[in-house]
Amino acid sequence: MESSEVGKLTQKAALTRQRIVDAALHLFATKGYDQTTMRDIAAAANCSLGLAYRYFASKEELVLELYQWLATQLEEQVRLLPAASIADRFRHLMRELLVVMAPHRLTLVALSGAALNPLSRAGVFGVEGAEVRRRARASYLILVSEARDAPRTSQVDDLATLFYGLQLALVLFWLQDLSAGAQRTQELLKFVHELLGRLRPLLRLPWAAQLVARFVQIVGPLLGREENLALSQGDQYTFPGEYGE
Repeated sequence: MESSEVGKLTQKAALTRQRIVDAALHLFATKGYDQTTMRDIAAAANCSLGLAYRYFASKEELVLELYQWLATQLEEQVRLLPAASIADRFRHLMRELLVVMAPHRLTLVALSGAALNPLSRAGVFGVEGAEVRRRARASYLILVSEARDAPRTSQVDDLATLFYGLQLALVLFWLQDLSAGAQRTQELLKFVHELLGRLRPLLRLPWAAQLVARFVQIVGPLLGREENLALSQGDQYTFPGEYGE
């Protein structure tokens, strides 16, 4: 069901749809993604199988619903970021995102196999997840471009892609972190923040900027960046001598 169609649902229909989503996410966490069927989800949501299919054609669509919700949370958190450096804004954003994601941690762990499978319709890097990746990367364009130490326009796109990839890596670490209160994740986030602060001056150097551009050219299409854009910017890339501050 398209987002425009969701917006037209009656209150009763919207509540039924949300009940199906909640039931699915709970079953994924407790029973496992592969073991959960649409029939299980319908039963847990106390509705008929036909009604469940009316809202979601498959359990993969329910996974994509979670991804879309997370993209919305990212967009909302980015709009609330303080005026600060890129590194500070990224640290603040990751802290808030982990809080928002915490109630769904077990669900995300259960989905990790399918999420990392590019051939799965529930894959983060699959065709069906393209819109989510586009929205997420657009949020990072805002994070970078509105920072106090924002680079000139020619590098905003590169850094947005880079930080989106860093977010995915940190979330994957968090999902595997069994330390009390995910303390290792917090330590890693602190380390990343310090590292970004130390590396920032290097990005004024042409060779460092070219390495970033080359890296993004390779991984960018996987993270929602248009391949043609990455190639054209990689060919024409020139790094500004100073940041616009």
